[in-house]
Amino acid sequence: MKSGRLMWFMATILFATLTVGPPVVQAQRHHHYKLIDLGTFGGPNSGNNGSSVIMNNAGTLVGFADTLTPDPYAPNCFFDCFVSHAFEWRTGFLTDLGPLPGGSSSYTNAINSYDQIIGFSQNGLIDPVLGIPEFAATIWQGGRVIDLGTLGGGFSIATANNDLQQVVGCALNDVPDPFTPITMDAFYGLGFEPRQLRAFRWQGKRLQDLGTLGGLDACAVWINNLGQITGTSFTNSIVNPATGLPTLDPFLWENGRMLDLGTLGGTVGRALMINNLGQVIGQSSLAEAPGACITGDSLTSGCHAFLWDRGILKDLGTLGGDFSIPNWINDAGEIAGVASNQNEQAVFAFVWNKGVMTNLGTLDGDCFSQAFAINAAGQVVGQSISCDGSTARAVLWEAGQIIDLNVFLPPGSGLQLSDPKIINDAGNIVLEGLLSNGEAHSIVLIPCDENHPNVEGCDYDPVDPANLKNTPATTLLQHPLTPRENVAAWRARLARKYYIPVTASPKN
Repeated sequence: MKSGRLMWFMATILFATLTVGPPVVQAQRHHHYKLIDLGTFGGPNSGNNGSSVIMNNAGTLVGFADTLTPDPYAPNCFFDCFVSHAFEWRTGFLTDLGPLPGGSSSYTNAINSYDQIIGFSQNGLIDPVLGIPEFAATIWQGGRVIDLGTLGGGFSIATANNDLQQVVGCALNDVPDPFTPITMDAFYGLGFEPRQLRAFRWQGKRLQDLGTLGGLDACAVWINNLGQITGTSFTNSIVNPATGLPTLDPFLWENGRMLDLGTLGGTVGRALMINNLGQVIGQSSLAEAPGACITGDSLTSGCHAFLWDRGILKDLGTLGGDFSIPNWINDAGEIAGVASNQNEQAVFAFVWNKGVMTNLGTLDGDCFSQAFAINAAGQVVGQSISCDGSTARAVLWEAGQIIDLNVFLPPGSGLQLSDPKIINDAGNIVLEGLLSNGEAHSIVLIPCDENHPNVEGCDYDPVDPANLKNTPATTLLQHPLTPRENVAAWRARLARKYYIPVTASPKN
């Protein structure tokens, strides 16, 4: 099972020859982790969004889990054709948060320091345009489930919240829009019907439409603890020949004003995240490739990661290739992501800090890697991936070392840790664990170290260095791949998006 996320993708891989990254020092000493399999609500799978704050620093985690009930709206399934419910996991207990009244399935996107949980839920209504179940931005807090509604259309989604209890996201209104049906990739997969898609803020009352940069559509994706909001907006309604859509720019919204952050010369720019210093990361096309980032296939030449900081938009560059993706920024301004090398033949995890992009490398024998998140201590989680793209192992980079997190699995667990989502500032890691039967569960790794004393079941003895070596790779793909199929497999393996329910084509 591949979970969805609001971001991104990776590179066109050439398999004729492969250039492996620099050697990485393997860890010599480390602590153990306590592994917790969160399980499900009776169905096969559970998981988490992978591009937002799904675990706060107190260790409360949010996600979704299948029930045993078949999805009543199949084949337009919410996730995997089982009814799935939002959950909260706190101090060892998994709580079913349920859907909105009348709805079947629900999904979380983020949690703040005060355990306010946001996401979206079906509401029991059928959209008259698409003929599929509607869903609405939702808050779970204090035992209540709150429907934030829409701006007049059939769908909305809450993407992020902050410690001021402010929530942001995107919602459809009832104004006709010729562009929305073809903006599914341009707006993070959030275009559903021919109505305007608008960025919103909620703070205890009705949704506030944040406006646009001059075009018809906008979407808010992140809010920091200062109340600064970032997202993406059309700047006008003039179609660019390179994309078939109007110019798309990242924005910063604060004090009632939406500021255009610009691009790196192209006609496509997306903001992905803003930290508590007001620094924004995202992707932009270059002048020589103006439409490079327009679709989810943002692996194309000329699509670069950027940092916007105090009025300056900086191209983060690459590892010698021609594309890069930032996945996370901490409050020290350190950025984790993935970039191509000089021959466009491989992609590697990187950390960017103070103008320097460092290649984090791979596990021995692998050819590719990507970094998904970085915490305040500079610990990075991501994947090390085999040369044929068929396997991915969850890894931790810290202090110049790369550690295969699978070495901490208890004997007989039957799991493979393949897809880290986040590492919080306490060092807790949330991952996807693949079972031998193909099902996937949400997994938490709690460090057995001096910062986590007296954790029941923790082994506080140092790990034997002889045991800190690569685990055997388990093939995740069912059949051998041709070189052409390898490209598609890589794009799927490296996809980082919010999960959005399956949608149907508009009815005639």
